[in-house]
Amino acid sequence: MSLQKILKNFPSELSGAVDILEEEYHLTAIFADRELNFIKGDALSVKYEGKIINIIYDSAKSAMRGLGFAMANASADGEKNTFEKFGVMIDCSRNAVMKVDFAKKVLRHLALTGYNMAMLYTEDTYELAGEPHFGYLRGAYSAAEIRELDDYASKLGIELVGCIQTLGHLATFLRYNGTNPIRDTTSVLLSGEEKTYELIGKMLDFWRTNCRSRRIHIGMDETHDLGRGRYMDINGSKRNFDIFNGHLQRVCKLCSEHRFEPMIWSDMYFCMGSKKSYYAPDSEIPEDVIKAIPEEVKLVYWDYYHQEEKIYDDMIQAHLRMGKVPPMASGIWTWFRFICDHEFTKARVLPCIEASRKNNLKEFFYTMWGDDGAYCGYESVFAGIISGADWAYGKTEDVERAEKVSKALKCPSYKQTLLASEMNYQCSHRDNSVSSLSCLVWDDPLSGIGSFEILADTDEIYNGMMQAFDKALGRIAELPYAQSVGTFLRAKLEIRYKTIKAYKNRDFEALKNIIDCEIPSAISAADVFAAEFRRQWVSHYKYNGMESMQIRIAGQKVRLEELSVRLAELIEGKVDSIPEFDIERDDRCRLRVNYYYELAAPGLF
Repeated sequence: MSLQKILKNFPSELSGAVDILEEEYHLTAIFADRELNFIKGDALSVKYEGKIINIIYDSAKSAMRGLGFAMANASADGEKNTFEKFGVMIDCSRNAVMKVDFAKKVLRHLALTGYNMAMLYTEDTYELAGEPHFGYLRGAYSAAEIRELDDYASKLGIELVGCIQTLGHLATFLRYNGTNPIRDTTSVLLSGEEKTYELIGKMLDFWRTNCRSRRIHIGMDETHDLGRGRYMDINGSKRNFDIFNGHLQRVCKLCSEHRFEPMIWSDMYFCMGSKKSYYAPDSEIPEDVIKAIPEEVKLVYWDYYHQEEKIYDDMIQAHLRMGKVPPMASGIWTWFRFICDHEFTKARVLPCIEASRKNNLKEFFYTMWGDDGAYCGYESVFAGIISGADWAYGKTEDVERAEKVSKALKCPSYKQTLLASEMNYQCSHRDNSVSSLSCLVWDDPLSGIGSFEILADTDEIYNGMMQAFDKALGRIAELPYAQSVGTFLRAKLEIRYKTIKAYKNRDFEALKNIIDCEIPSAISAADVFAAEFRRQWVSHYKYNGMESMQIRIAGQKVRLEELSVRLAELIEGKVDSIPEFDIERDDRCRLRVNYYYELAAPGLF
């Protein structure tokens, strides 16, 4: 049977998707004796009447979502996504530059779960003519690769949008000598310098030439040291609002010349107008500053943190008072996590969506950051994409349906992913913004900076943690990377707890057992972790960036071996103590965040 007979009244604007989906999912086989009847309506419903599947849809993105449900033999009833643009932002700048083939898989998954926009966050990970140090050794995308992804996304009904940086967040680029003329600080471009705008012109030309979308995200967030480096040496002290707006006006002029509609992250206006933080809706932004913001630029409100709808509502209202209707950027929590964090995400996304709907926002997307090295396994991220779509389409979580969709789209088990996600919380910790997984995986076995964040103070708490890990690890066979991380984490937790206890009691027999059994077991677990990390990385990303994680894991092995040597010296009487274990812990020595470089050593890297 031909696809034309199977997909009756399929939206014409999605005709390009048919061949893609047939090649990847074999629709003719899935629907061999059935017919899909697409009917335009007011909301998405998928209903089964004998051999006919009626897909009632209100937009192209909901039609594709309905097809995804049909592929999974799943139903839908009156689902409504009020966001005209609904998408994700994929971080391709924190080491992990997604391979074209894997990016296509992500795009298919997005389309069939109801998204219609994808941003590629690329700080310096795309090639610019005449700028060999831009994306140097970073796996930068070529023009041909972006064109290929843009063509593919367009066929699936997805708008591919460039998401770049035109002021800050450019430290990996600005480290090179060739950038001296355009460097203000270590991560911020030099405003007012003509060579800066020549570079930005090249950036815009790259995306103008290789992408259909006339929208572009030009970044400009978190430039807290703007104007405080070489800019100050050249121009003296200037009001930060004026430096920022002056630069934005220049960049927007370039956007206009390239026929782009720009958007930026909105945080700097609020940060510059407040002594507190971005999230201060009463931030004092001078009227002359507001008037100087280019009319054509959109201010994207990003917030991945709050659990109270009122905070989102207040901040949206603050944007509206500036005369700007903000696109909303929430987050599927993939950063500082080895496993996509389901519960942490849900608690923050749901109030964000409610406030966005209440204020009639028309653009909503999820960021999926890779801060600290992009070590979150994508085998768990697909479940986050499914959940994120369900919430935006107004549905409460349906685990059984999500499991069917995961299987139909050839992704790991949704149920197993939720179990794996629970490992983020198997360790009780002092601050729920800190992921216990990364705290312990990167923690140095001797210094124990991360271990101080974990509340494993008694046998009861420790034994409960170990039992919880064992329960989860035995049930996530479809997520081998998560399983390897959890196994290594369990081994480190065991070593730390037993070592400190035996050291305090000078129980040399127990310490000898740790040397002979526990440490070799942890090193073996590190080997499996390293192999699984490499497997999933080379399947998903370009080789560039993999070295960072491999160095980290190898460092863990060396430090475990060092622990073994130090314990042996203690047992043999060569030393009287291990100083790192004798230091009294003080809450003033707690971490601000759990970056690898803060956890792995108290000294310099």
